Amino acid sequence: MRKITTLVVIAFFALTSISCSNDEDTAKNTPAVTDGFKWTDSSGSTVQTVDNPYVNGSFNSVFAVRAGVTIYEINLTSTAVGTYALGGSSSNALYYNSTGALPTSFNPTSGSVEITANANNKLTGTFTATGTGGGVTSISGSFTNIVINP
Repeated sequence: MRKITTLVVIAFFALTSISCSNDEDTAKNTPAVTDGFKWTDSSGSTVQTVDNPYVNGSFNSVFAVRAGVTIYEINLTSTAVGTYALGGSSSNALYYNSTGALPTSFNPTSGSVEITANANNKLTGTFTATGTGGGVTSISGSFTNIVINP
């Protein structure tokens, strides 16, 4: 009888240790994904944001607006999932005005925009570029679940 009790106790501990989950640990170590438009440029390491990002679906353009001033305008040939080249002879264009003033605009010579999701009237992706203008030599950022307006 003692052997059976010992075997039952061992089996119980084995089953309960196997069925334990580490979801709590995973949740603590997974960074939160927040919606919006974020970027850094070569003039600093601070992640910057805007208060009103949106996509104009009629023109395949992404806009990042802060206090009524367009900080980013990204014009693409499509907003379908894929990678879009910037610079050179590309039909895609990116305009970045770090101060909102056109004379200080950054002009990319190379880079890309990657659309990773286009679903439920929301667009998600990343971008990176090198170039010159406004004291900036490179930019990189992301946009997550920004609304696509018709």
